[in-house]
Amino acid sequence: MNPENIIIFGAGGHAKTVIGVLECGEKWQLSGLVVDDGNLSSGKRILGYEILGNRSAFPILQSKGIVKGFVAVGDNIARAEIAVSMQKSGFSLVNIVHPSACIMKDAIVCKGTFINAFCIIGAECRVGFSAIIQPQTSLGHESFIGDYVQFSPGVHIGGKVRIGDWSFFGPGAVVFPSVTIGRNVSVGANTVINKDVPDNAVIVGNPGRIVKHNTNII
Repeated sequence: MNPENIIIFGAGGHAKTVIGVLECGEKWQLSGLVVDDGNLSSGKRILGYEILGNRSAFPILQSKGIVKGFVAVGDNIARAEIAVSMQKSGFSLVNIVHPSACIMKDAIVCKGTFINAFCIIGAECRVGFSAIIQPQTSLGHESFIGDYVQFSPGVHIGGKVRIGDWSFFGPGAVVFPSVTIGRNVSVGANTVINKDVPDNAVIVGNPGRIVKHNTNII
């Protein structure tokens, strides 16, 4: 297999995790990193890969035949904005999936998604655009995961669950089957959710309880 050249947008901690997973496979060859102004200097290296500049470098990279990319930014809202910007600039977003991950029959994983080691994507599950799925997470059969959702390590989602865009799940969170969770919901570590959760809620505990609401209404 001849790996295809891609760029990664981002140079922080999540980008380092993505690079580690990318290097475990043989599908992609990383040409370098792109960042927003003020983050890091061009020419600096992250895990051996050069920072090639900011968004103004997009046309130069495309002229060299690099037309695929990945957004490695942890913040859900920022990742969404960058993903849209890259696609409008002509890049096709790719998925980066650890070889140990299991994607079951008829599951759909949308563009720009990151799947780390030892994850299970259940049969007929749908994972939205530019999601983050960290190690040892399982998503049950026929679950619908919205766009720009983030799962920390060890999250377990039951079958036929629905999760809205931009929601975040802390480590070890558990969601019972057939529960619906709204958009922009923040779930604390080890929280157990056994009933529906409205948009923008912050939920913690076992059983989960709403303690406040996110102020960054999307």
